[in-house]
Order: sequence, then structure tokens, then C-alpha cells
Amino acid sequence: MGVGGAGVSALAKVFLARGDDVSGCDIKESETTSELEEAGVRFLLGHDPEHVLGQDLLVYSGAVKRSPELDAARAMGLKVLSRAEMLAQLINETDSIAVAGTAGKTTVTHMLGHILVTAGYDPTVLVGDGSSARSGRSEWLIAETDESDGTLTLHHPQRAIVTNIELDHPDHFRDVSAVRDLFQWFVEGLPESGLALLCADDDLARELKPRARKVTYGFRHDATYRCEPVRPFPIYRGVDLLGHVNLRQPGRHNIQNATAAAAMALELGVGFSDVAGALQTFPGAHRRMEFLGVFQGAAVYDDYAHHPTKVRATIEAARELRHRRLVVVFQPHRYSRLSALMHDFARAFTGADRVYVLDVYSAGEDNVSGVRASDLAHQIPHGIYVGDFTKAKEALEEIVGPDDLVLLMGAGDIKKLGDDLAHKI
Repeated sequence: MGVGGAGVSALAKVFLARGDDVSGCDIKESETTSELEEAGVRFLLGHDPEHVLGQDLLVYSGAVKRSPELDAARAMGLKVLSRAEMLAQLINETDSIAVAGTAGKTTVTHMLGHILVTAGYDPTVLVGDGSSARSGRSEWLIAETDESDGTLTLHHPQRAIVTNIELDHPDHFRDVSAVRDLFQWFVEGLPESGLALLCADDDLARELKPRARKVTYGFRHDATYRCEPVRPFPIYRGVDLLGHVNLRQPGRHNIQNATAAAAMALELGVGFSDVAGALQTFPGAHRRMEFLGVFQGAAVYDDYAHHPTKVRATIEAARELRHRRLVVVFQPHRYSRLSALMHDFARAFTGADRVYVLDVYSAGEDNVSGVRASDLAHQIPHGIYVGDFTKAKEALEEIVGPDDLVLLMGAGDIKKLGDDLAHKI
């Protein structure tokens, strides 16, 4: 249930690859559901208790709170698991590596998976970008894990990476200390024989105290695996230079992400030349600075950034690409996040020449605080409130020209605007 979502669709692909008979339902069709149908998943539009007839297992998205299907499945004695519970079962049963953190976990998971696939490990890789999951034949499993609802503590992997710790879900956590406590609980659950790879550049992640062996990575001089913000970038282990990596993806944050993936692979015994070779061919994750096409002579990129830190990092990465002006269209995601982080958001768009702000994508939330997208637009230098996709496109048509870069950001449905723009050559 909710098979169009990134997490559930990844599980569906794994079960399908393992030979299971897989069906899924969602309230609307999407690019993801179309891809699943092409792969062999029977897709059912809408929700109906009859969907559970003849099934052995029902896995439901965390977005599903109540449903006649869930009631029917439980009444029939079917095994019913949330997406997080199903993921935890896979993680807990395998030689697993969990990738956690407020930002960067999708890219790090995909990078590490790409390295291990290239190195012949044939892992199962569960990436939360909706398109990059794979099912391998070995016991190795790499999974992106989610802290948003507290279910991180369900997972008991052999090894873990923590990229950073910030307040991103104020609807669930009272403050950043509550988020930190959740991550501490998570790393304490790693076995003593395991490995905790923590980002040295993030104060809260660096100070976590696992029972497992602790290794760090990042730009800090005292990181176990240290990188530098140059291209190609070097990786040091202690004082020893291991070599250089030529990475396609722009941005300081992607050098950091690649170092995390490299460090874990090196700890597993993959040779540095294999690591560097794999990262050089890394294709990038879906909706992470993804090139969509051209609009009025301008390159159009799409990114999932929906938190101030992610917005800032994505804009800095975009500035590395050739362009005349950087024009941003931003769709805030959740009223609670915008309200709690308003001032951080307002400062995150430095470096953009123009910022168009769309209405908030509610993700099912009520607007308890009364916050509006126009409030954010008024606080951003060069910010303009446009509201909907139609007005955003009209605004872009007026100013965008050859060699500009149009960057769309948000965790809602803003990619629809990007697809529309990119098809107009």
C-alpha cells in the first residue's frame, strides 16, 4: 500500500526480483507506478479491501494511518507490516549496512551500492530516491534508513553510516536534542564487532558514542578518512594519501558524501582503485541535481532539497556549473517545517539570482501555525511569491534565457513543473 512512494516501491522491486508475486496500490498513478508495472508489479488504482484477497503479506506506507485494507488484512490473519518494520526485518536478517542522517543518506546509499556492485559484491541496495533500488544475490544489503518518525530504532544493522544530525521533522521531534538522542540509541544498537562511520564535520554526529568500532570521515583534519574540497579530490587515511577521486557530481557536499561511501567500502576491503573507478562512473541519484533538459536555452535541474542545509548545499553545487544567472523555483514541504525553520530557509538561498516561491506542499498536514509561502518569499533577497506552477512558468518565460540555469527544489510534486519546462525546447 502506497507503492508509489520511494520506500515502498524499493521494497516492491526487491520482492519482485526475488521471485515473489507482487501487487501494489496507491491513490494516484505516477512515474514510479508505471515503472513498477513495466517491471511486473500488478498496480491497482485506489484502495479497496478486496486488494488483500489471496495475499500472504501486506506492507503499507508510513503515510497510511487508517484503511479498510488494513482492517481486512488483520481480520483475515494476514501478516501486516509497516514499511519501516519490513525494512528492519531485511536489515536485521542480512550482512547489512544502514545509512542514516538528516541529509545526504540517499546519495551515500546509492554511491556505496554502486561501489560494491562494481567491486563484485552483488548487494541488495535500498535507495530512497524511487528509482535506484536493486536486488542482489549475496547476503550484503545496503539500506537508506529514515529518522522522520522515530522508527530508526527498529533497525539493527551490522554497520552504519551517520551523515549528519539536524531538526528536519518538527512534527515529530520537539527539538534537535531529541533527534540526537534517537541517533545515539541507534548507534548504541550496533554490535561490538560492527562499525559506526560518523561524519567528522557534524558536531552531533561526531560525538555519538557507539559500542561498535568508531571511524570518522570528512574535511576535518582529525578525521580517520579525510578529504579536501578540490577536484579531483584526495582521500587520506590518517596521514597516508590513498589517492584521488574524479567525481562528476558538483558540490562540496558530494565530495563529503563520496568520502563516506569510499570509507565504508575501504573498511570492507575494497581496493582504492576500485573505489575511485566506481565513483568516477557514479550516475547520480534521482532528483539530486538531476538534469531534466533545456527551457528557452537554459539548463533545467531538479533537486529534492527541502531543508535549509540541503537548499544551501544544492545552490552552492549549482554555482559550480556554467551559467549566466541562477534562477531557483522552490516548493516548501510541510507547514510545520516551514514554520519551525523559516529564518534558516530565508538565509539558505544566498547565491541565487532570483527565487520564485510556490505554495506549500502540505503532505497531508493541516496549517496549524497559519504560515504562508509568501512569508518566506518576502524574507528572501530577490524572492518572489508565485503560488502555482502556471504562474511560476509564466514568470520563468519572462526572464529565462540562454545560458541561465533553472533549479527546481522541493520534496513535493515540483518535478511536474520541471518536466513541463524541459519539454519546451
